[in-house]
Order: sequence, then structure tokens, then C-alpha cells
Amino acid sequence: MPASTVHLVIIHHGLWGTPANTEHLTTTLAKHHGGTVSPVTKLTPPESTSTIAVHAETHPNAQRQDVRMVVLNSEVNSGDHTYDGVDWCGERLVKDVYREVGRIESEEEAEVGKVSLVGYSLGGLVVRYAAGVMYADGFFAGGEKGKGGKELEFRSKPVAASLSTIATPHLGVTLTGSTFSKVAASVGSSNLGRTGKQLYLADRGWVPPSTSTVKDNGRGEDEGLCLIEALSDPRFIFITALRLFHRIDIYANAVADLTVSYRTAAFEPHDPFVLPDRLSLVRDPEHPPLLISYSAVTIPPPNKSSWKQMAAKLSPNNLPWMLNPQRFPFRFPLNYVALVCLPVLLPVMVGLVLHKLKSDSKVSNKRVEEFERLWADENGLLSSHGVNGGEGEDVDSVASSKLKLGRKKDAKSKGAVAKVDSATRSDWERKRVSNFLATVEAEAEEALREVGEDFVATNSTTPSPSTTNEEGRYTLKPNTPTRCLSDTNSLPISPDEHPLLDIQHRIIANLNNRTLLPQVAKHLAHFDDVLNAHAVIIVRTVTMDMHKKGIPLIKAFVQRFDL
Repeated sequence: MPASTVHLVIIHHGLWGTPANTEHLTTTLAKHHGGTVSPVTKLTPPESTSTIAVHAETHPNAQRQDVRMVVLNSEVNSGDHTYDGVDWCGERLVKDVYREVGRIESEEEAEVGKVSLVGYSLGGLVVRYAAGVMYADGFFAGGEKGKGGKELEFRSKPVAASLSTIATPHLGVTLTGSTFSKVAASVGSSNLGRTGKQLYLADRGWVPPSTSTVKDNGRGEDEGLCLIEALSDPRFIFITALRLFHRIDIYANAVADLTVSYRTAAFEPHDPFVLPDRLSLVRDPEHPPLLISYSAVTIPPPNKSSWKQMAAKLSPNNLPWMLNPQRFPFRFPLNYVALVCLPVLLPVMVGLVLHKLKSDSKVSNKRVEEFERLWADENGLLSSHGVNGGEGEDVDSVASSKLKLGRKKDAKSKGAVAKVDSATRSDWERKRVSNFLATVEAEAEEALREVGEDFVATNSTTPSPSTTNEEGRYTLKPNTPTRCLSDTNSLPISPDEHPLLDIQHRIIANLNNRTLLPQVAKHLAHFDDVLNAHAVIIVRTVTMDMHKKGIPLIKAFVQRFDL
């Protein structure tokens, strides 16, 4: 008889991503803990939910009566749906979680006793936002009852067990000061839909609770904070929600992540890893990509001959990656063929990418406008602005049902959809944020009053140094973070390091505040000879040799993940 209490683990992919990107993590986590994968999760053959279920029956944890694991690899924000903004993606994810909880109660006749959230890349921001929404709904044990009269349609009241992010841009996109970085910022903020503005910290409108009464002064979205800063500001519900989780694990690439750099993934003000000769690294002997510790070292001045210095500068390893065939993801001689064809292929690829981004962004903007219209309709704002409330045809039925809050629409209503002007949409956005904050302002104030108190986990999830069954088949390892053995001021700082924005420094101060979030543990991955570690850290494509280098890190993750 399976345990009647479920530890539900929700996994979310990144920008442009699909559940296939996080499938290796999903299956490895479920298999290691003898768990099952939700039947709504699609897996790549020969793997399937049934084969994992069979594996679970022979796992040592099958004998446990206290808890079992179910993993949901969410697909509600696949593909260009990630353009719709962290907030709308978070809202969809929350509905997906609630559906899964309802399924477990009805189909498996069990209750969800624990919930853990795992987000890769952009997914880390999505799960942080979703945690705040679920807290506001009164979903978690230990939280307040849902405000605004909202009643959840299930009996489970789970503990917030753990929240993990993997290569997530907690500071948004960090700029390098180069021309390419500036061009990328311009293209990204304008061609990645609502999400692009949020990642480049260009959105506004998140007014703190103490000033949530918005005056019409014509500033529109220039008011308030950007969403990513609001996620870390203790005046908002999101930090209150994070404080409920017994564990918060941050996995970041120390080097070679061209997509999410170390500083934004680990929310640190400086990056000492750009000067590798000035650091001493200690790796986990069982999982070499994972760093146990690092420290600053004093190195003598170089004593190389002029010839050796010149040879080092001319080494292929020092060439830009686009001119170094050794860094191309192809075997010899295809990598050299790609180099020869690069002058022709590069402009074509850039043009195709820009066209794809532009077209997907337009579709996303239309979808977001319809989301806003549906929300306004549910809150009685359409008539006050003289806007037709008919349903549009650009939004998929899944997204529409998630935002209708249970209200049944007349299926025969097909009135023409009037164009909503930007001023009206801005007003709706401010009211949406204000209404959301109004339901949780008391909890945010309580979080501020608790600053200075010690964090007490009433049901600690920290495993013992080693938890092994009699046959030695199942082991949990201590969740030891990567340690810096040197004083912070002694770590090397590159003279070429581009300064962070004031917004990013405020985010760093909040997320590194041990009084607010004492349970944060940072784990650093260090991959050698990898062009871009962003895909490697999650083993995005398990059939690629380069991505397989991340398998030991995923093993370390699942062995430290507490059931």
C-alpha cells in the first residue's frame, strides 16, 4: 500500500524551453527517491511514467508509510508562452499545481503533505512568483488563510519543503558594457515580449504596500519597482512566502555560462572566477563539477619568456569562440567546415533568429492583452472603461480557463473585441498589482516585524550526514553549500568587471540577508572546457556528449534533495 502522504515536486523549465529540457532531472529525481512521475508529464521513450512506477515498486522507499514522491514536470508555459512575463507564467503554473493536487486527491486517494519547487533558468523566477501567489491563496501550512474569500477546491495543506533554482537570473540580465551587450539588451527588451522587459529590468508598476495607493500623475508604468526587484523586496508577499520554505537551494555556474552569468545566478556583487589563476578550488570527489569550497591564493608574478608569452596569446584557446573551431559543438572535420561557412551562415542565422523573436513577441503581446482583458472582465473593469468584453480568438483555451477564476462564459458570445489603448492597460496593470498586494499587505508587514528573529524550522528537512537503507541502495547526503574560505575582501576582482545597477545591488542585499532568508544555501558548479555551461548544468539534451558532463551535478542535486 503506497503512502497516503505525497511530497509533490514541481519542476519548471526556462525561456524558450519545454519540459524536455528538464526531463533528465525529472526522471533522475523520481528514480533516486523511489517516486513516480505525474501521468500528465510527457516523457521521451523508452522512458515513461509506467516504467518509473515499476521502478518505484522495487525501491526501498516503497516500504515507507510516511511519505512518497510525485514529480510534475510542468508544461503550461512551453515554448513562446515564456514570453508572456514571469507573472503570467507564474499564474499559469499555480493553476497547474492546483490541478495536480486535485488529481492526487481524487485519483491516488492521497493528500499532498509537502511541496517543493524547482526552477531552471527563467523557471526559477517563475517558481518564486508562484510561491507568492500560492501563499496569498492560503495554500501552504503555516501560512494565513486565503484572502479575498478565495477557497481552494482540495483539502491538502502542504508544508513548503524546498525551493531550488538552477542557473536562474535572480538579478535579471547583467550587462558587460560591450557593444554586443548593449545591442543584446536593446533587442532582448523589445523582442522577448513582456518577459524581455522584466529580464532587462525595464518594467515598472510594482508599488510597495505602504504606497500602494497609486495617483494618476501620468507616469504610467514608470511608477514603482520592476518585477524582479519586487520578488526580493520584503514589503511584498514573495519574501514572506520564501521564508516558509525549510530549504532554499541556489545552483549556479561559476564559469562558462554565457546565458546566466555567475553574479546573477548566485546574486553576488563580484565574480572572482573570471581570474582562475587567483583561486584555489576544491571539488566534490564523487561529483567533480560541484565545488566544495574555493579560496583566494597569492600567485607570484609570471616569469615566462617572451616566446612563451607570444605562443600563449596565439593559442587557439584564446581566440573568440566564434573563431575557434575547437569550441564548435561538432566533431572534426565538421567543426572546421562550420568555421569556413561562418561568414555566410552567421548573417542568415541572425536574421532568422530576429524574425522568430519578433513574430513570437507579437503573438505573446496579443495573448497578454487578452489575459489582461479577462482579468479586467472578472473584476468588473471592462464596463467602467467602455471596452467590449467579448472573448478574443488569439488565446488558447488552456490559458483562458486559468485566468477566468472559475467564471463560466457564454459559449455563444462572440462579440467583436475592441482594441484596448495603452493607458487603459496600464491602469489595469496598476490595479491588478494593487489588488494582489491588498490581499497580503498584513502578511508583508508581519514579515517586516519578524526581521531580527531567528529562523526556526518546525519540521526540519535537513538529512542526517548519511541515510542508507540496509542494502546500501538509497543514500541521502548532507546539503552542504559551497564555502568561500577566504575573506570576501581578499577575493580577486577583475579590473574589467562592469558595475551592477543600483537595482541589482538592492536585490543582492535582500536575498543575501541572513536575517530574512537564513536557509539559503548556494552550490556552485564548475565545468571545464565547456562553451556554454547553461545547458550542461541541467543536462538539457542527454544524448549530447557535452551536456552529459552535467550528469554528476544532477546526481549531487538529487542525493541532497530530502524526501
